[in-house]
Amino acid sequence: MLRQFKPVIAATFEVGPRHVGYAQWTADTRLPFIIDIDNVEVSVWARGGLMAKAARPREVVYSALKQRIVLNEISPGEPLTELGLARDLGCSQGTVREALLRLQEDGLVVRSGHRGTSVTPLDPAAAEEVLDLRKRLETRGALRAVAAYGSDARAKLVVLRDGMARAARCNDEYALIELDMQFHAAIFGLASPPVLEQILIRCMLHSHRQKLWAPGHRRSLARTAERHDVLIAALDAGDGARLAEEIAHHLDTIVEIEAPRARKRRAA
Repeated sequence: MLRQFKPVIAATFEVGPRHVGYAQWTADTRLPFIIDIDNVEVSVWARGGLMAKAARPREVVYSALKQRIVLNEISPGEPLTELGLARDLGCSQGTVREALLRLQEDGLVVRSGHRGTSVTPLDPAAAEEVLDLRKRLETRGALRAVAAYGSDARAKLVVLRDGMARAARCNDEYALIELDMQFHAAIFGLASPPVLEQILIRCMLHSHRQKLWAPGHRRSLARTAERHDVLIAALDAGDGARLAEEIAHHLDTIVEIEAPRARKRRAA
């Protein structure tokens, strides 16, 4: 059965020579993917005759649900049923069940036995705690990251930063989120234990959900991408204290609130 999905589920695909973990564009052109969800291996066709092999169906379903939850297209607290999701996504309930188990590990859904599964609710107080934990992890890892930083790490960060710029030009918020998470994880992973990296990734997911849910939040995607340049500059300078300071500021200003007067002017 062929079903049309939003292009953003291409997060697990490899397309083109500059794959950085998320491929949705080629030469700044959005690619409309068509997925044969019932096949063991999924084929992807895009404009211009480009073709790539994608992940197995469970990866596609997991990516699609993760995207919708992170972007709050499925509301916090909303109940989810395996039967309903399987019908919507055109796959088996077993495939949905596997995806939901992974989303539970990510902290994006809550599974409560006979009460079923629901999207993890958003709570401002909890979000503040998560952001504080994220800041503590990243700032403490800054000195270790600078010591381990080299040309290969820089090349990876530049590719990710360029990908963010392309995502911004395509107005693709989810692609930018995925690349942002890879960027921060790449810096943190230079010299931090893998077990802490998994905690950081979970914190980042919830930070992004809360940011998108925040009333009045606004910042252009281009500006969001640009905010990572100072982190690369601090690494290039070999200044761990500066990197920690820039990361702290980056996270403290993760949500940009539009002033009420500016909102009135825009509405006028």
